[in-house]
This record gives sequence, C-alpha cells and structure tokens, in this order.
Amino acid sequence: MQYRREIDGLRAVAVLPVILFHAGMSFWSGGFVGVDVFFVISGYLITTILIDERQRGRYSVLGFYERRARRILPALFVVLVACIPFAWMWVPPYPFEDFARSLAFAALFISNIHFLEHGGYFDLDADLRPLLHTWSLAVEEQYYLLFPLVLFALGAFVRRKFLIVFALLALASLAVAEWAWRTYPNQNFYFTPSRLWELLAGSLCAAILYQRPQMRSEGLAALGLALILFATVVYDASIPFPSVYTLVPVVGTCLIILFAEQSTLTARLLGLRPLVAVGLISYSAYLWHQPIFAFARIRSPVDVPDWAMLALALLALVLAWASWRFVEQPFRGRAPRALPTQRGIFAASLAGIVAFAGFGLWGKAVEGWPSRLHMDGSPFLARLYDQTIDHAAFSLCPDTTTQADHDLCTVYTAETPERSIAILGDSHSRALLPAFEPLAEELNAEILLGDKPGCPPILGVHLARGGLESRACHDAMLRYAEEIRAKDVGTVVLIARWSLYASGDYNGPDPQFRLSDTPGKRFISLSEWRASFESGLRRTFETFTQAGTEVVVVSQIPQQKVVPGILVQNAMLLGLDEPEARAWFRNTYVSREESDRLQARARTVIGDLAREYGARVVTLDDLYEEGDRFAWLRGDDALYMDDDHASDTGALFLTPYLEKALRRD
Repeated sequence: MQYRREIDGLRAVAVLPVILFHAGMSFWSGGFVGVDVFFVISGYLITTILIDERQRGRYSVLGFYERRARRILPALFVVLVACIPFAWMWVPPYPFEDFARSLAFAALFISNIHFLEHGGYFDLDADLRPLLHTWSLAVEEQYYLLFPLVLFALGAFVRRKFLIVFALLALASLAVAEWAWRTYPNQNFYFTPSRLWELLAGSLCAAILYQRPQMRSEGLAALGLALILFATVVYDASIPFPSVYTLVPVVGTCLIILFAEQSTLTARLLGLRPLVAVGLISYSAYLWHQPIFAFARIRSPVDVPDWAMLALALLALVLAWASWRFVEQPFRGRAPRALPTQRGIFAASLAGIVAFAGFGLWGKAVEGWPSRLHMDGSPFLARLYDQTIDHAAFSLCPDTTTQADHDLCTVYTAETPERSIAILGDSHSRALLPAFEPLAEELNAEILLGDKPGCPPILGVHLARGGLESRACHDAMLRYAEEIRAKDVGTVVLIARWSLYASGDYNGPDPQFRLSDTPGKRFISLSEWRASFESGLRRTFETFTQAGTEVVVVSQIPQQKVVPGILVQNAMLLGLDEPEARAWFRNTYVSREESDRLQARARTVIGDLAREYGARVVTLDDLYEEGDRFAWLRGDDALYMDDDHASDTGALFLTPYLEKALRRD
C-alpha cells in the first residue's frame, strides 16, 4: 500500500498523550485514549495489506504471522529482558508474583486476562505495574489470530459485502462493551470482545478506501484531530471505557484516515518531521515508557516529582529510538538482516515465548522468590516484615459465597455476652478487627461484623464506578442494617476510609468513588457528591438512632503516601541496616498538613452529624503523631500494612481508644 506520512504523525499524537498520562501529568487526564487511536490505525493498515495481498493472489496466513512476529516480538522481548533484573533487585516477593505472571501472560499475548483478573487500569497501584501496558498488545494479537481467517472466509473483495460484515461485527462488539461497562466496569477495559469494534473501525476505513483515491475534506480531517485531542484532555477515569464515549477518539481517527488527503492542513501538520519521527518509534516508545515509570516509582520511597517524570519520558523516547534502530529495523523489511527465514523467525519466537512464559510461571509458583530478601540481615526489618504481611483477620468470617459477601457474622464473643456490638464498614473495618478481640471479654460483648471492601458504610448511596459492584455495595449495607435492627444490636461501630468517599485521595477526587443518592449515575458533580455523602450519613445515623442503636464512628487512621510493607521489603532487598532503614522510613511519613487537608471534609461532616444525633467519634491521630508528621512506625512496630490499612500489630495499639468510646460506665 502507498505510504501515508500523516499516519506516522497520527501515531505520535496517539503515543505522546499515553506517555504523559502514565507520567501523571494531570492535563492529559484522558491520554489513555491514545491506545484506541492505535487500535484504529492498526485495523486500517493490516486490513488494507491483507485485502491487497488477497486481490494480488499473494495471500498467506503464515506470511502474515511472520510479519507480525517480526514487527512485535524483537522489541517486546528486549523490553521484557530489561525488566527482569530491575524487578529482581527492587520488587518485593508479593508484587513480584504479579510481575512474573504478567511477564508470562505478556509473552503469551494474554496479559489483558491477567490484568482483568487482578485489578483495574485506574487502580491506585496500577502505576507500580511495569507491564500494565502490554494488555493492548494482547488484545491486538488476539484479534489478529482470527482476523485473517475471517478475510479468508469472506473470499474475494466486494466492498459492500466487507462493509456489511465489518459493520455488523463492530456493532456486536460495541454492544458487548455497553453491556460490560454497566455490569463489570473494571474488567470491561481489558475485555477483548469489548475492544474488537475499535480495530474493526479501522477495517471499515480500509474497505471504504481500497482501490479508491484518497478522499479530501479540510473540515472533516480537522474535526477528526480535534476529537482526538479533546478526548485526551477532557476524558478521565470517570468515563466508562470502552463504551459509546470511545466513539469520540475512534471516529476522530477514522475521519483523519478517510479525509486527511496529503494537501490538507491536517495532513501537513501530522506530516511534520518531528511528529513523523516520533510516530516511527511509537511502538518502541510505548513499550519502554511504562516499565521506566513503574520502576522509578518502585525505587523511590516518595512521590517522583513531575520534572523527573518528564525526564524519564524523554529517556523512554531515547531508548525507543535505539530500539527502533538496532532491534526493530534489522528484523523488518523485504530482506531482513536478522533471522531472514520464516523458519528461523518462528523458531526464535517460539523459544522466546516459552522462555519468558516459563520464567514468569516459575516466579509465580515460588511466590516471587522470597529468598531474595535478607531475612537474617536485620532483626528489626525481619520483625517489620512479619508485621506488615500478617493479616489473619481476613479469614474470620465464614466463606458463604465469597469472602466479602456474607451476612453479619460473629467474630469474637464473651462466654456469656450481655451486649452486642456490630462493626459495619469497608476493608478498614476488617483491618481493625484485632483491636476488638480483647474488647469482647473486657466489655462482655458479642462482636459482629458486616463488611465489604471498597464500600462505604453509608445507607442508600451508590458509587459512581457502577456495575454489579456498586449495586452489591448498596444492597450489602442495607442488608447489614436490617440485620442489626432485627437482632436488636445495642451499638454499631462505623469504620471506613472516610476521605475516599468524601473528597478523594492525595492525587485528588477519585471519580469511581463519588457518591450519589441516585443509582446508575456515572458522572457526579462535586456538589452532588458532597451532598450525597452528607445525606447518606444523615440517613445512616437516623436509621440506627431511631432503632435505639448507639452509633460510634471511628475516624480513619492518617493515610500515608507510601506502602510500608513494600518499603520494608525494599529495605531488605537493598540490604539496609537498622539505622539506615529508620532514617529512610522517617523521610516517608506523611505530614500532618497533608493528612488534615485530605480528611477535612469527611471530619467536618461526621463531626456535625455526630453532635446532632448524639453519636460518638473516635479520633486516632494521637497514636501516630511524631512532630509535624504522622508516623507509620512506632518503636520496633509497624502500625500499617499498606498506605491506609492498619497492620494487626497496629490495630492492637488502638484497643484503648475503642474501649474508652464503647464503655457505658
């Protein structure tokens, strides 16, 4: 097919926002849509090539797969090899398990399945996953395993026939995406059937343009570029993806492919030498940027500043050029210099896939090689290690359908309990359970638990993340409240990461955790969110106080900006002694100013309502104070398991605070 310079420029428009988005640049909040632009471009180019080969009588499925192997695998293998030593040196065992499995799945081109099963694209820990971006390669390759066979079945090119088949398949895929984001929003992002329509949009462009002169429209081409740029700066994690909203960048890309004839202003702009240069190395740039960013964040105990992330983005482009020049190019072209035979490239590809998959699955099987930790190097670090990984409290409730889906269960009880205390909350309620164990005897009480991770103990509110999880949150809290009233429980203790549901995180509001009194709402304004948080808490207080149940609210522990458990293991990997480790740890404590600012909204609302309804509020800050910071370490004990959950040891320190609030004498 004829070379189109503007397509390479369009690749640059796709990859640069992706890189800046992963670098944490807030202006590019929708930079992730660059992947959707790549999907459309890929669908267009591959379909055009395959149709042309079929028409010329040179169609070969093996030839197609050979070209894909030469295009994709050499650079991918180099990046995977480069990741392993840094992961070995810096990534603790549990995260290494995730890395190892993602490595194996990336080599097998099914990494989208790994990330579908293990967390969402917009989760807070996504920035620490070096191979997160390989999900899109997996989707493309899964598509291209089947697409040549579809073309073969379609036979000779007939424009009307191809357009109808591509359109029907695309509409079916878009329908799947629309259903999936409403039901399984996190999984939908990685789900191949939800993504096929984007590649098929490129295939539709190929069928429209094949053996026709390039169409020209200044207005439509410019509109296409505007749509893409609009999505990169306006979209954010609150937009369900993929969905009909994805039509904006997809249609924008199609308009450029269809109407940006070389004489148009849009084509000339995209054809500028700097953009074309970035476009040529865009695949390698895409491969390199995420591991560089992730390892920088893993290695640094505190936030990596924006200037450093931009410098790392430039490093990714430099490595991308080297990768393109010395890795990609020798394997490509009509007469490749490296492994020139089809048999050679297939044998090398198979060997590489088997090697990476074997190493990754081995790493998963041995639980991330915990032997890498210097367990005997420092008794202090070994003690902290035990404290930050031990969370036996998570198995206290009987497993009915899933561990997080149960009725109220008794977790602790005195021999002859005279009162009942129900704990209602998200994962923080379960993290604080060890604090309640001695209270069962001290207060002669039965301690009940009703918890659901990621769900606020607030009645009648709905999370903006939508899907079955949001409905399950809403229904679980109502069910727990009904049981509390039915069992005539005397005291209910509300425990949650309140700031998440009231104002967000240190990085700002998290769109998925905004609250609404109305089910099914995805886009919730700040004013509605704040109103719903307050009205939901008011509803909760009224429900329990009217039933004669005393309400106690436990204020969240100060949220840290690091994960202590990971930091301890990093110190062990680096072989730090106790003084070095303590000095390192102290520099990571969150400042009182940052913590207070984060929790201000939630504490104001909770305090006002508690006074109005006669509820008690337990504030835990005293335990963590160390000058103008809140420490996650007290003496030789780790008070936290991660950035916001107490360790079992840390929870026990909180028992006196809770006992004081729950005593009736």
